[in-house]
Amino acid sequence: MQADHLQNHVLRQLAASDATAFARLSNELQAQPIERGHPLETSRSPAEWVYFVESGIISLLASTRAGQSVEVALVGREGVVGIMDVLGDQPLPYALVVQLSGLAYRAPRTVIRAHILECTALHTLLMNYSQWLMHQVAQSVVCARFHTAVQRLARWLLLTADRADTNRFEITHEAVAAMVGAPRSAVSEAAAALREQGVIDYRRGVLTIRDAQRLQRVACECYESIAVAASVPSAGETEKPAPRKAPA
Repeated sequence: MQADHLQNHVLRQLAASDATAFARLSNELQAQPIERGHPLETSRSPAEWVYFVESGIISLLASTRAGQSVEVALVGREGVVGIMDVLGDQPLPYALVVQLSGLAYRAPRTVIRAHILECTALHTLLMNYSQWLMHQVAQSVVCARFHTAVQRLARWLLLTADRADTNRFEITHEAVAAMVGAPRSAVSEAAAALREQGVIDYRRGVLTIRDAQRLQRVACECYESIAVAASVPSAGETEKPAPRKAPA
């Protein structure tokens, strides 16, 4: 595995800070295609695998006993999923479901735990990323409580486009409703409002962002806050990078 060709931020930063540790870990990582709609792990159970996302997007979905679910965070090439019980012996409080197809590198949680004990740089990177991920979860709660369905939809579309490197992706209204934490009717109305303004287009299950700059003006401040939180500082780095620009 060549670090120069990797897209996952954590693996790239591990290679930059400790090349020997990266080489040992990369020998145990398996390339795993991830397909849209596929559940990688269920909630309230120990995670069997840890996934370093190379491309695509994985959603963290919290659910009720009645089967309702809402996205509390999304992870792309900037991050890792399945590390909750690796770092703290706790089962996942959410399900891991692929939102956009792509590729991940995975290893059993026992393997990742052993590498964490041997490698300070990996431990630091994963602890830092966990902190930023919890920020995203907290910000999602604030967003669901105080911001409109249109604002939340705009935030979610921008975050998704940032990670997917495209302004065009397949999605259903039902899936978007779960992602933004709003009834399907509210999401349909929000999407219709953005479409009428020429900001997005939605046809036959394919959503296209037509004006990312206007969409960013519609989104709440949670977009910028989460964009910064989802950027992983390298081991020893003290300042967070600026948020990424929405794709033009």
